[in-house]
Amino acid sequence: MKRSLVASGLLVITFGVAGCGETPTSPTPPTPGIFAFPLAGTWDGSIVSRNVSKGECVGQDLRTTPPPATSDTITLTQNATDVSATLRSATTGLSCRYDGSVSFNSFAATAVECDKDLGFQCSNGQSRLLRPVGSTFTATQTGVTVRGTVTTNYNVYIVLPNGQLILVDGMTDEGQFVAIRR
Repeated sequence: MKRSLVASGLLVITFGVAGCGETPTSPTPPTPGIFAFPLAGTWDGSIVSRNVSKGECVGQDLRTTPPPATSDTITLTQNATDVSATLRSATTGLSCRYDGSVSFNSFAATAVECDKDLGFQCSNGQSRLLRPVGSTFTATQTGVTVRGTVTTNYNVYIVLPNGQLILVDGMTDEGQFVAIRR
């Protein structure tokens, strides 16, 4: 009995000491970062209006005859999970800056500011001014393509001859975005 205990004890000590020595191991491959696809960069694409709600004569016209796709550029900067995006439309001249967060290969952002109002001529001959009052931008990257949704809320105004604005309605325009990395 003593002999088997001594033999067992020696085996445990032998394997324990052998495990303490330096054993060469192959290098551990680096674990991929949280961002498998870096989103930062410049993207060229277009937004197609898919859903317009409210908007007085502007909304009615846009629902009846959807506008053509706009020509747009997105510039994204990324710092860890923070993302900033600037969406510029060559078609309308509107530029909006968004701040948000990244999750793997997608992001969600809210407009911080938009730089101009848009004029619109309704089919009934009346002019309206569209002022962006909020916008969200969500997108997912697959390879060199990013696809997403831009939803912008506008106040719709009548502009009087003296320049005074009269608020007549609100409007939401939801567009689908597709862009390719430059």
